[in-house]
Amino acid sequence: MDHNREREKFIIHIMNQGFQRASDAFSSFIGKSVKITNTQSVLVRHANDFSCISDEDGEIIVLVTKLIGDLSGKSYLILNADETSEIVKITSQTFGFVSHQLNDALLMEIDNIISASVISELSNNLKLEVYGDVPMLKRMKAEELENFMEREVEGMDRSAMILSNTTFQFNVSERVHPQFLWKLSSKIFESVPEGRIHLAS
Repeated sequence: MDHNREREKFIIHIMNQGFQRASDAFSSFIGKSVKITNTQSVLVRHANDFSCISDEDGEIIVLVTKLIGDLSGKSYLILNADETSEIVKITSQTFGFVSHQLNDALLMEIDNIISASVISELSNNLKLEVYGDVPMLKRMKAEELENFMEREVEGMDRSAMILSNTTFQFNVSERVHPQFLWKLSSKIFESVPEGRIHLAS
């Protein structure tokens, strides 16, 4: 395996570890066990090809978190209507009835928990100072997503795109399957320490 592929594999490995960390923080936030299963992150070879995103219908919510510090980029948490409803239902069991505005605040906090866990894992392993800005919540029709993403990445520096699919399991029947899309500066691969590459094997 060449060094570039080894670096890519290492980044995927530590991002998946970050999602595992997110389950603990998510559990603490809602006061009940959350397990993260079936996490799969893949490097999208054509960095502006958004056909990798699953087709959705109806309204979707996209939570956008900008990375600040030594590593530039953005993360996009994509939730369809069913996933949003399930998350609101689960969190309302902890926090009681919440208004539409508070639902948005809860979704933003959950995005902050998940993205911060992954960003922290990247920061710790790559020895970089990087953290996430306050998330922004965008509502749109599912068919508008691809155009939205194209506008988002227009003019960005050379970057990598990583698609993460995972399952948040609340109990036997309650689960959500959000998609995370990460647009990260290609500097991320150059930042992998030589002595750490073998750990992803």
